[in-house]
Amino acid sequence: MIHSTSSKGPKRYRYYVCAQAQKRGWHTCPSKSVPAPELERFVVNQIRDIGRDPDVLAETIRQVRAQSGKAIAALEREQATLERDIARERKALSQFVTTPGSAMPNSTRRQDELRRLEARLAETRERRLAVSRELVDECEVVQALSLFDPGWESLAPREQVRIVRLLVERVDYDGANGAVSVTFRPEGFKALAHEETGDAA
Repeated sequence: MIHSTSSKGPKRYRYYVCAQAQKRGWHTCPSKSVPAPELERFVVNQIRDIGRDPDVLAETIRQVRAQSGKAIAALEREQATLERDIARERKALSQFVTTPGSAMPNSTRRQDELRRLEARLAETRERRLAVSRELVDECEVVQALSLFDPGWESLAPREQVRIVRLLVERVDYDGANGAVSVTFRPEGFKALAHEETGDAA
């Protein structure tokens, strides 16, 4: 969905509308339009509710940590694959060294491939370490959410947008059922908590 506006006299209205419906006709999408202020209030209230209800807080932390756990598992699989590929390339290169009359162009190509794989492995290890450091605990989530109650309304709109974008990865709207779901960024809570305490992330 995309942001759209319309005017009626001096009053301006904001909506989120289905991009596909705008391009291919309204019959192609069950979600015609959603009033932007209403949807945005819902998202902010979802964030507020996390801090107000201990059960919701615990479930949010569980889900956020599960997201991080999936990312770590994927990076570990990638790291294992790269390590196997590197071992294979090193073995092949050692055969070039020990075999008289080995073709140099083939050896050079394998050395280039080995360097590329080693660089990717280093990046993967760094990303895995970064995700591990971003695992949040309850105190960090509570600290991040302290902005939403009671001082949220006093923040400038630009700052409100920045904070929501930091915490929220995506908002899904099911027009057929009228259901809205919010997916959070695992690293967002930790980053916002560090901002609030003035610590370096």
